[in-house]
Amino acid sequence: MTSDISSNSKILIIGAGGAGVEALWVAQRMMAAGKAPFGGIHGFADDNTKLAGTVVEGFSVFGTVEQMLGEFSGGLLRFHCAIGCNRHRRAIAALLEAQGWEAVSLADTSAIVAESAQVGLGTYIGPLSIIAPCVKLGRHVLVNVGASIGHHSHCADFSQACPGARISGHARLGEGAFVGSNGVVAPGVSVEEWATVGAASLAVRDVPPKATVLGVPARVLPLPNPGA
Repeated sequence: MTSDISSNSKILIIGAGGAGVEALWVAQRMMAAGKAPFGGIHGFADDNTKLAGTVVEGFSVFGTVEQMLGEFSGGLLRFHCAIGCNRHRRAIAALLEAQGWEAVSLADTSAIVAESAQVGLGTYIGPLSIIAPCVKLGRHVLVNVGASIGHHSHCADFSQACPGARISGHARLGEGAFVGSNGVVAPGVSVEEWATVGAASLAVRDVPPKATVLGVPARVLPLPNPGA
């Protein structure tokens, strides 16, 4: 995996919802096993202002991302963006990185990650997931619980494999591509930029950019008729 610097600095988890709670859980498991490339967990930031001042799983929600940018300069804290929406995650990560903040990758101790796999900064690898040899994961990719990424596959920046998803060998997820829970991408198939493979669907041919496919085999959903 790509190594993170500043191993003594704490991390701020962006997002105090479900993805944030799971990121915290994985970070704590990494620390308990002595495998954390960071010195501790500072707490949460969340753009839901109603959460400011609350406590989630024993850690404070300090305010919005912009408030944290005003309080801490890049280098004092690092961050992990635990936001399930790929586009929102991209926007928040870009905002923080433009201000000099460094992203931290999280990989659960139960995940199996091949030594030849390449993992970009900010990426999340959930419990019981498998990253096979010669895989390339970009920046801020989400590989959720029990998902598998087959050999020689490439998951570009901000893509996501939901729980139980199966990305077969030599497949490709473009930037922001999304594979729903228990979805399957067949060997060698490309899911292009910002396309979606629905839950429990099987993509047996390339999925066009921004398209949504559903079913077994998966078929492209027709675009809505704006005049309907």
